Amino acid sequence: MSGAAASTTGGTRGITSRLSPTGIAPVLQVHPSRRCNLACAHCYSSSGPNVREELDAGLLADCLRDAADLGYRQLAVSGGEPLLYGSLGWILVRARALGMLTSITTNGMLITRANWTALAPLLDVVAISIDGVPAEHDRMRGRAGACARTLANLEIVRASGVPFGVIFTLTQHNVDSLDPVVRMAAAHGARSIQVHPLTMHGRAATALPDARPDGMELSAALCEAVRLGDELDVVVHVDAVTVAQLVEYPGHFVPRRPVQRLVDVAPVLVVEADGSVMPLTHEVSRALRLGSLFGERLSSLARDWLAAGTADLLADACERTWAELTMAGCGPAAYWYDEVAARTGDHRPTPHG
Repeated sequence: MSGAAASTTGGTRGITSRLSPTGIAPVLQVHPSRRCNLACAHCYSSSGPNVREELDAGLLADCLRDAADLGYRQLAVSGGEPLLYGSLGWILVRARALGMLTSITTNGMLITRANWTALAPLLDVVAISIDGVPAEHDRMRGRAGACARTLANLEIVRASGVPFGVIFTLTQHNVDSLDPVVRMAAAHGARSIQVHPLTMHGRAATALPDARPDGMELSAALCEAVRLGDELDVVVHVDAVTVAQLVEYPGHFVPRRPVQRLVDVAPVLVVEADGSVMPLTHEVSRALRLGSLFGERLSSLARDWLAAGTADLLADACERTWAELTMAGCGPAAYWYDEVAARTGDHRPTPHG
């Protein structure tokens, strides 16, 4: 899995970059388990068939209640493979009861009519991970026939009526594959395609060390998204921003001071399988994490984090990122979350536009 949150916003054809962070409703991104039927080369969490780390469902239920009280309006479940998490349906029921929109990101291989009949009524949107043409996808997955299996299972999702999209991991080497993937997704009934830059974390850092897309690759993906969206009448999102967007919408990127609410500086809150709670993205320095759900409830973690002034450190990183990316001569496009994380220390990747 790439670790990206599934978008529950409909979007508009021709708008191909989701403004961030405040351009989306606050999202609680939960990775309840690192267990997966695959061991993909691009996996940020080093998930796999032999990994058993997972979160207790009761602990997550408390986290959901606190997150809703803090202003988080969407639950995005990833992993690992969320269909292998035994309490997935139970958690989705509780999120719905709290008024949260629900989504999962899945590799799609384990979808069956039986499990989907139970899950479909609990989901607002589903993101299916497809990372290239079949041969390319299968290489990334390390499993022959993986793409064919996923595509076949899309019929089950489509028949259920649950809106679904495709999430495509962009590397430095595969922007040419975006065209056939978008066409394939549209032909199978996908309502949107989300292009998510490779995150250099976990297995990806060792398996794909030179594959992080640079600003030119992101810019090329943005151009392709506009062309394909217009031609195929399908929504294509690229998780990247241009300098023009940064300049025009500074309030979408730089939190207001003083920071009074967690959602103002962390519109995405990440809960990892080891209980760690990370603001904005798992790539942020561990020094800025809120803490662990195994120690305290989310409500207490959030209160103490704000009181300690750690929110201001993250806000400072956002301000520096905005200033540096908007300087004359910076690159044509950037993945905002990685760029902010790179400025929070702890051996993050070298920032670039």
